[in-house]
Amino acid sequence: MDKDARRAARESSAGRRELPPQYASSLLLEEFLGDPFHPDSLLSFKQSMETDEREEFPQTACDSLSQWNLHHYYIPAHYGGELRSYEEMYSLLRLVARRDLTASVTHGMGYVAASTVWVGGNEDQKQGLAEFLKNNKSLAIGYHEQAHGHDFLGCELKATKVDGGYLLSGEKWVISNPIRSDAIIIYARSSPQGGARGFSLFLLEKDKLAESSFSYIPKFKTLGVRGHEVAGIRFHDCFVPEQSVIGRPGNGVDVMFKSSQITRTVFTAMSLGAADTALRVTLEFALSKKLYGDMVFSIPHTQSLLVDSFLDLLICDCVAIAACRTIHVATSQMDVMSALAKYFIPITIEKTIHTLSLALGARYYLREVHCWGVFQKMLRDCAMVRVSHLSSVINLSHLSQQIQALAKYRAKADLINDRELRSRLQSIFALQEPAPDFDPKNLSLYNHGRDDVLQGLSSSLADLRDLRREPGIAPDLLETIVSLVEDVIEEANVLDRLLSDEKVKKDPTFTKSPENFELANRYSILNAAAACAHMWIYNRETLGDFFAEGEWLALCLDRLMRTFQPHRAISPRPYVGKVAQEMVRRYKEGRLFSVIELQLART
Repeated sequence: MDKDARRAARESSAGRRELPPQYASSLLLEEFLGDPFHPDSLLSFKQSMETDEREEFPQTACDSLSQWNLHHYYIPAHYGGELRSYEEMYSLLRLVARRDLTASVTHGMGYVAASTVWVGGNEDQKQGLAEFLKNNKSLAIGYHEQAHGHDFLGCELKATKVDGGYLLSGEKWVISNPIRSDAIIIYARSSPQGGARGFSLFLLEKDKLAESSFSYIPKFKTLGVRGHEVAGIRFHDCFVPEQSVIGRPGNGVDVMFKSSQITRTVFTAMSLGAADTALRVTLEFALSKKLYGDMVFSIPHTQSLLVDSFLDLLICDCVAIAACRTIHVATSQMDVMSALAKYFIPITIEKTIHTLSLALGARYYLREVHCWGVFQKMLRDCAMVRVSHLSSVINLSHLSQQIQALAKYRAKADLINDRELRSRLQSIFALQEPAPDFDPKNLSLYNHGRDDVLQGLSSSLADLRDLRREPGIAPDLLETIVSLVEDVIEEANVLDRLLSDEKVKKDPTFTKSPENFELANRYSILNAAAACAHMWIYNRETLGDFFAEGEWLALCLDRLMRTFQPHRAISPRPYVGKVAQEMVRRYKEGRLFSVIELQLART
């Protein structure tokens, strides 16, 4: 994409009240790719379904994305690329995923692999990789082994030290693009004893390896993303030079987990892209199909399902955007924030799409006819986000080990500097303000009990109460929002009390218990509610009338709080009609189902 065009789009969008400037590139990508409902567009639903039916690699789609230079957004600006904002990358990948999740995953895996170098590599490796990617060469990464799954300390692929380098022996299993890639990053045991410093990452350009020293495990058949290359690679005493070690020997565990804090967060875009299309094609049916003499959309239960799905997208969007901006603002907190996002969003969105299938009826089950059958592809494909790249269960497990420290930190209010906290919250949530530059040196494997999003909700509650003195906000609606935020804080206090119980603190088995996993799940819901509240407070004057009026926020908070209080009074339901109207307007005008009302490509 032409840099002058990109700059002009940024300047143009900066003056638009509803669109923060970091979304300018998303408008350009949308225009380039065209309307996916039109069969002749570059990434159309028709093309996506035909490729999927043949279980064919999405080469044409990936070529189109590379033609637009999407891979330049995988390279930090410091090294000549376009990567300045992870919020921007999230938006771009979401727009690709709404057309074809297979293409989005296949192309985006290049960044997943490259992130290990941006986080842990030396300057020569970073400069070299930047040139490699600019030349549109592909990069894969191999972490997993069949016998060990996510047990990375059990990895058996050996890197044996010899003169001038290492010999690699062993195999990696069910990894992305190992056969088609030009280079691959391999996670290997570099010390026989293993342990936290016993593993290293190696960057291997395959054309520089002896042909007899490696071979492939053929592509596996998968439930979704059928054309995506999920295969494996074996090494047979494969010699690799010392300079192929990323960073320094023994830092593989650190680099893997730190880089995944970024990639897990950004890749939630895949779920949101799938859900946008699922809601859009369901609305297309509900607004055009008549049943019992009226539109399907007029059936109250159907309309309720659709509105709840729209609310789920808004909730998850708040969580994802907050996490993407936290990468820049409060980088050391990403250990928890990435786990929260990667657990909560895929789980929520998968349920959402299954719920939409109830409204779509028999058409969701068809692999043709209604919108070329793209709904069932999205339903299948979105499961991949939940199970891959540290699964949702792994992320919930990680979060369950953190929530006692989070409760302990919240209990020590004197540790929280309110002025500094408010400053960070503004940087995270005020979307018109550019996020600070990301520094990978600030990534940490330990969160030390900090979570600005939930811990800052009391400060935002004070801001909400101050709004009572401002004109233009419906008093009843504001009181509803204040009451709901107070409920969120009270539930957080209840959670803290449970976690600070002496019996719990003295029980060494509690962190692995089902009860603790359930508490971690509750924490993720409270964090999501806080993200929604902060997003409204810091963007009421910049993201348009629907966002500013706040009915959506009341419904989102109520929807989340029903997890804790399923029999609570149905107070915010009068706002459903307004939110339903907005959802239909966005469908008819071709706008994204997001807190960012992005104009989509239309025929």
